[in-house]
Amino acid sequence: MTTLSTLDQPVPQDLAGGERLVRNSLFLASFLLAWFTVSPFPDLGSQQAGAGGTGGDVASQASAVLMTGAFALYVLIKRPALLSRAITLPLVITLAAFVVSAVLSTYPDVAGRRLVLAIFNIFQGSMLLLLPYGREHFARLLAVAAIIILTACFFGVVFLPQFSIHQATDIAEPGLAGDWRGFFTHKNGAGAGMVLLIFIGIFVYRTWNRSVGIGIIVLSAIFLFFTHSKSPINLLPVVLLISYLVPRLRSGVVAFGLIAGIPFMLNLLSVGSVMFTPIHDLIAHLMSDPTYTGRDVIWQFALDHVRQRPLFGFGYEAFWGMPDLVADWNYLESWGYRASDAHNGYLNLAVTTGLVGLGLSLWWMVAQPFADYWRGRFQAADRPFSTLLLQIWFFALCLGCYESAFFAGGSGQWFLTISAIVGLRFRTLAKSTA
Repeated sequence: MTTLSTLDQPVPQDLAGGERLVRNSLFLASFLLAWFTVSPFPDLGSQQAGAGGTGGDVASQASAVLMTGAFALYVLIKRPALLSRAITLPLVITLAAFVVSAVLSTYPDVAGRRLVLAIFNIFQGSMLLLLPYGREHFARLLAVAAIIILTACFFGVVFLPQFSIHQATDIAEPGLAGDWRGFFTHKNGAGAGMVLLIFIGIFVYRTWNRSVGIGIIVLSAIFLFFTHSKSPINLLPVVLLISYLVPRLRSGVVAFGLIAGIPFMLNLLSVGSVMFTPIHDLIAHLMSDPTYTGRDVIWQFALDHVRQRPLFGFGYEAFWGMPDLVADWNYLESWGYRASDAHNGYLNLAVTTGLVGLGLSLWWMVAQPFADYWRGRFQAADRPFSTLLLQIWFFALCLGCYESAFFAGGSGQWFLTISAIVGLRFRTLAKSTA
């Protein structure tokens, strides 16, 4: 049996070389494609940088189709019984709500196309954990992927600084000049990526090789520091603390209070600052920049539009950067018209898929994973694996208060978040059938 229940077992010695190669190749190809995308090291000084619109990226679409096809072929041949386990009621209903939002959108073709790509991404992230034969094999694959990512990032900083470090010539945000971004499009994406690599380094240290794990942790921490990405840097110790405390709690109510309560408070202190005057006054008193580097304008703009279409929003991924929105902007209007997203994952879902889409997404992203985690919390044999999933998942919930990665294509962070959510489900099912 080679399901997630065997992540604490050694890799079979008689593993056929051909199948080993297929599994390794699929794992690394999908993992690295999600991180690098088809256009790493973008030129942010180009006129096309950050351009919105309704046109599709042919290369990204083709790669998504090919990778999904490869995964589907493998799963249907080798693991057909496990495919249904990733498909849960919360996920099905959530995607159904997204379909409704796409149909009702002003740009149903754009929303529909992007929703299909999002489903492909969810499928790939769900199947990723079915490829390793065991916990050590999983750690080795993660280590290889982390080393490749770190090598590319540091290579870019040294040899391609104009494409790896924010420049004063960047069209969108010249004020970020000097901040490292590696092959990512923004320092915040790089910062989030480095935090995830630190979690991976901890897992590699605990599971396979201490020296390799320490190396990944140290190099990721160095790069994270030079991104100057505030949210990932500030959230890292919080996530590490919670991932230590939650497994040791006896009360599920207290544990859920921490897991859901911290993102709720972060949202209250961020988006809540443009909704409630007392919170705005408190933030202004405590912080040197109560605008959250200009995010408050975008949050207010998004909230105003949520009120216009509260139920199903403006259409899945069919609001920001759309021609009618950009055309309505002038220098007297809010620069939210030209924003790339809501800079808050929860608010981004509310404006694009409505309150219905947001509520159902929280069911799949928060309630289901916590229930799965809590049911399987006493499996001491796979504690490093459980901790890794908890860290990735909780970090996504917290970072979503400042960034819009939920259900976003071309995001290594969201790709791993999918794997963490589904991994917790597989782990619980493996326990119940053991």
